Amino acid sequence: MKLALFSNKTHSAIRRFVLGSFLAAAVLAGGGAAYAANGAGGTGGKPAPHQAQGKDARRQHGPKDPARLIKRFDKNGDGKLTVAELPEKAQKRLGKADTNNDGTLSAEELKAHAELRMKDRAAKQKARFAKKDKNGDGFLTRDEVGDKRWERMKAADANRDGKVSADELRAARPARKAPAAR
Repeated sequence: MKLALFSNKTHSAIRRFVLGSFLAAAVLAGGGAAYAANGAGGTGGKPAPHQAQGKDARRQHGPKDPARLIKRFDKNGDGKLTVAELPEKAQKRLGKADTNNDGTLSAEELKAHAELRMKDRAAKQKARFAKKDKNGDGFLTRDEVGDKRWERMKAADANRDGKVSADELRAARPARKAPAAR
């Protein structure tokens, strides 16, 4: 006498699930191999500017391509980007870019807005540095920032003179943002 653990219907469903899982794994593995063979997205192994990691990627490569942004969010396909077509967060941020108030965002307006934001960010960083630089010599020292902050900041002291300039901080920023090696 043959004792069945599962009914024929259940047994058939399990076989389909297992076979489907193997097929899905094979497709994913093939896609990953094709991606790797193509040099990480076809850029010769180097990440494309839009693939760079972290917030500093925009600073290193400039503003994102406005034409790509327009193409991505142009929901009605008319070749024009209106503020209403943007996601809610982007509407608040990019709504100000429409400087001629025609209701659409042109590539030139988006580029000018991004450059203005980058200049604003740089001015704020400069002001924060100046506020911390109590003696106004253009350097930050342990006395000015305190022991706790200095312990994190001293890695930026490239010439090991016991003081950190704004240029040294800027140069150290990409290394600080890089993911830790595993």
